[in-house]
Amino acid sequence: MKSVEKWIKTEGKHILREIGITEGQQILDFGCGSGIYTIIASKIVGNQGMIYALDSDEEGLLGDLIDKVKNQKIQNIKIIKTSGEISFPVNNETMDVILIFDIIHLLDKDEKIMLFKESNRVLKKNGFVSYHATHLGGGYDVNLKKFHSNMKKNGLILKQKYEKPMFHWAWIENSIIFNYVKNK
Repeated sequence: MKSVEKWIKTEGKHILREIGITEGQQILDFGCGSGIYTIIASKIVGNQGMIYALDSDEEGLLGDLIDKVKNQKIQNIKIIKTSGEISFPVNNETMDVILIFDIIHLLDKDEKIMLFKESNRVLKKNGFVSYHATHLGGGYDVNLKKFHSNMKKNGLILKQKYEKPMFHWAWIENSIIFNYVKNK
Protein backbone atom coordinates (compact mmCIF):
# COMPACT_ATOMS: atom_id res chain seq x y z
CA MET A 1 0.00 0.00 0.00
CA LYS A 2 1.32 3.42 -0.97
CA SER A 3 1.67 6.29 1.45
CA VAL A 4 -1.20 8.77 1.08
CA GLU A 5 1.12 11.73 1.76
CA LYS A 6 3.57 10.60 -0.90
CA TRP A 7 0.74 10.04 -3.38
CA ILE A 8 -0.70 13.53 -2.75
CA LYS A 9 2.70 15.19 -3.21
CA THR A 10 3.75 13.27 -6.31
CA GLU A 11 1.39 10.93 -8.15
CA GLY A 12 -1.91 12.72 -7.49
CA LYS A 13 -0.96 15.82 -9.45
CA HIS A 14 0.49 13.74 -12.29
CA ILE A 15 -2.65 11.58 -12.52
CA LEU A 16 -5.03 14.56 -12.54
CA ARG A 17 -2.98 16.14 -15.34
CA GLU A 18 -3.07 12.86 -17.26
CA ILE A 19 -6.87 12.67 -17.08
CA GLY A 20 -7.13 16.19 -18.50
CA ILE A 21 -6.86 18.79 -15.73
CA THR A 22 -4.94 21.79 -17.09
CA GLU A 23 -4.05 25.35 -16.20
CA GLY A 24 -6.87 27.89 -16.30
CA GLN A 25 -9.80 25.47 -16.10
CA GLN A 26 -13.03 25.99 -14.19
CA ILE A 27 -13.70 22.77 -12.24
CA LEU A 28 -16.61 21.61 -10.12
CA ASP A 29 -15.61 19.01 -7.52
CA PHE A 30 -18.96 17.39 -6.71
CA GLY A 31 -18.95 15.75 -3.27
CA CYS A 32 -15.49 17.13 -2.51
CA GLY A 33 -15.38 15.98 1.12
CA SER A 34 -12.16 17.07 2.82
CA GLY A 35 -10.80 18.26 -0.51
CA ILE A 36 -7.95 15.90 -1.38
CA TYR A 37 -8.66 16.29 -5.11
CA THR A 38 -9.80 19.91 -4.74
CA ILE A 39 -6.42 20.98 -3.38
CA ILE A 40 -4.44 19.04 -5.98
CA ALA A 41 -6.57 20.41 -8.84
CA SER A 42 -6.23 23.98 -7.52
CA LYS A 43 -2.47 23.72 -7.89
CA ILE A 44 -2.81 22.56 -11.48
CA VAL A 45 -5.35 25.17 -12.67
CA GLY A 46 -3.36 27.97 -11.03
CA ASN A 47 -4.45 31.57 -10.57
CA GLN A 48 -6.28 31.66 -13.91
CA GLY A 49 -8.52 28.74 -12.92
CA MET A 50 -11.09 28.11 -10.20
CA ILE A 51 -12.23 25.06 -8.28
CA TYR A 52 -15.82 25.00 -6.99
CA ALA A 53 -15.78 22.52 -4.10
CA LEU A 54 -19.35 21.38 -3.46
CA ASP A 55 -20.58 19.13 -0.67
CA SER A 56 -23.40 18.78 1.83
CA ASP A 57 -20.97 18.49 4.75
CA GLU A 58 -23.03 15.78 6.45
CA GLU A 59 -19.83 14.28 7.83
CA GLY A 60 -18.20 17.58 8.75
CA LEU A 61 -15.45 17.22 6.15
CA LEU A 62 -15.80 20.70 4.68
CA GLY A 63 -14.27 22.10 7.88
CA ASP A 64 -11.06 20.24 7.01
CA LEU A 65 -11.09 21.76 3.53
CA ILE A 66 -11.80 25.25 4.86
CA ASP A 67 -8.82 24.91 7.23
CA LYS A 68 -6.53 23.71 4.42
CA VAL A 69 -7.57 26.58 2.13
CA LYS A 70 -7.01 29.11 4.91
CA ASN A 71 -3.70 27.65 6.15
CA GLN A 72 -2.26 27.27 2.65
CA LYS A 73 -3.64 30.68 1.58
CA ILE A 74 -5.27 29.19 -1.52
CA GLN A 75 -7.15 31.80 -3.54
CA ASN A 76 -8.69 29.71 -6.33
CA ILE A 77 -11.10 27.49 -4.39
CA LYS A 78 -14.70 28.47 -3.73
CA ILE A 79 -16.35 26.20 -1.16
CA ILE A 80 -20.08 25.63 -1.65
CA LYS A 81 -22.01 23.99 1.17
CA THR A 82 -25.34 22.51 0.09
CA SER A 83 -28.23 21.06 2.02
CA GLY A 84 -27.90 17.82 0.06
CA GLU A 85 -29.82 18.72 -3.09
CA ILE A 86 -28.32 17.90 -6.48
CA SER A 87 -28.15 21.39 -7.89
CA PHE A 88 -25.02 23.18 -9.04
CA PRO A 89 -25.09 26.90 -8.17
CA VAL A 90 -23.10 27.87 -11.26
CA ASN A 91 -24.19 29.25 -14.64
CA ASN A 92 -24.91 27.14 -17.70
CA GLU A 93 -21.94 25.98 -19.75
CA THR A 94 -19.27 27.46 -17.45
CA MET A 95 -17.36 24.39 -16.27
CA ASP A 96 -14.52 22.73 -18.12
CA VAL A 97 -14.48 19.68 -15.82
CA ILE A 98 -16.72 18.06 -13.23
CA LEU A 99 -15.07 15.64 -10.82
CA ILE A 100 -17.37 12.90 -9.54
CA PHE A 101 -14.94 11.01 -7.33
CA ASP A 102 -16.14 8.42 -4.81
CA ILE A 103 -19.68 9.77 -4.42
CA ILE A 104 -22.06 7.92 -6.80
CA HIS A 105 -22.60 5.04 -4.37
CA LEU A 106 -24.18 7.50 -1.91
CA LEU A 107 -26.85 8.74 -4.35
CA ASP A 108 -30.25 7.22 -5.01
CA LYS A 109 -31.65 6.75 -8.53
CA ASP A 110 -33.36 10.17 -8.70
CA GLU A 111 -30.26 11.94 -7.40
CA LYS A 112 -28.12 10.22 -10.02
CA ILE A 113 -30.49 11.30 -12.80
CA MET A 114 -30.37 14.88 -11.51
CA LEU A 115 -26.57 14.70 -11.36
CA PHE A 116 -26.40 13.67 -15.03
CA LYS A 117 -28.72 16.52 -16.06
CA GLU A 118 -26.91 19.12 -13.98
CA SER A 119 -23.55 17.96 -15.32
CA ASN A 120 -24.75 18.45 -18.89
CA ARG A 121 -26.20 21.87 -18.02
CA VAL A 122 -23.05 23.36 -16.49
CA LEU A 123 -20.40 21.80 -18.74
CA LYS A 124 -19.02 23.78 -21.65
CA LYS A 125 -19.14 22.08 -25.04
CA ASN A 126 -16.25 19.58 -25.09
CA GLY A 127 -15.96 19.83 -21.29
CA PHE A 128 -15.85 16.54 -19.46
CA VAL A 129 -17.03 14.65 -16.41
CA SER A 130 -14.36 12.57 -14.73
CA TYR A 131 -15.81 9.70 -12.72
CA HIS A 132 -13.68 7.80 -10.21
CA ALA A 133 -15.57 4.50 -10.03
CA THR A 134 -15.57 3.20 -6.48
CA HIS A 135 -17.70 0.71 -4.54
CA LEU A 136 -18.32 -1.48 -7.57
CA GLY A 137 -20.15 -4.57 -6.46
CA GLY A 138 -20.94 -5.17 -2.82
CA GLY A 139 -23.94 -3.57 -1.15
CA TYR A 140 -24.06 -0.40 -3.23
CA ASP A 141 -26.19 0.24 -6.30
CA VAL A 142 -23.33 1.09 -8.68
CA ASN A 143 -23.91 -0.45 -12.09
CA LEU A 144 -21.35 0.73 -14.66
CA LYS A 145 -23.41 -0.33 -17.67
CA LYS A 146 -26.40 1.66 -16.40
CA PHE A 147 -24.11 4.58 -15.45
CA HIS A 148 -22.59 4.73 -18.96
CA SER A 149 -26.07 4.53 -20.50
CA ASN A 150 -27.44 7.36 -18.35
CA MET A 151 -24.44 9.55 -19.10
CA LYS A 152 -24.99 8.98 -22.83
CA LYS A 153 -28.72 9.79 -22.51
CA ASN A 154 -27.66 13.13 -21.05
CA GLY A 155 -25.24 14.04 -23.82
CA LEU A 156 -22.06 12.82 -22.10
CA ILE A 157 -20.11 10.34 -24.20
CA LEU A 158 -17.47 7.99 -22.78
CA LYS A 159 -14.10 9.01 -24.26
CA GLN A 160 -11.38 7.62 -21.99
CA LYS A 161 -10.81 5.01 -19.35
CA TYR A 162 -7.81 5.08 -17.04
CA GLU A 163 -6.58 2.58 -14.46
CA LYS A 164 -4.58 4.43 -11.84
CA PRO A 165 -3.74 4.41 -8.15
CA MET A 166 -6.23 6.82 -6.57
CA PHE A 167 -7.02 8.14 -3.12
CA HIS A 168 -10.03 6.39 -1.56
CA TRP A 169 -11.00 7.12 2.04
CA ALA A 170 -7.67 6.92 3.86
CA TRP A 171 -5.60 4.85 1.47
CA ILE A 172 -4.45 4.54 -2.14
CA GLU A 173 -5.94 1.78 -4.28
CA ASN A 174 -5.92 0.80 -7.94
CA SER A 175 -8.99 2.36 -9.49
CA ILE A 176 -10.82 3.07 -12.72
CA ILE A 177 -11.51 6.62 -13.91
CA PHE A 178 -13.88 7.31 -16.81
CA ASN A 179 -13.99 10.59 -18.72
CA TYR A 180 -17.24 11.54 -20.46
CA VAL A 181 -17.20 14.45 -22.93
CA LYS A 182 -20.13 16.76 -23.58
CA ASN A 183 -20.73 16.63 -27.29
CA LYS A 184 -23.83 18.82 -27.68
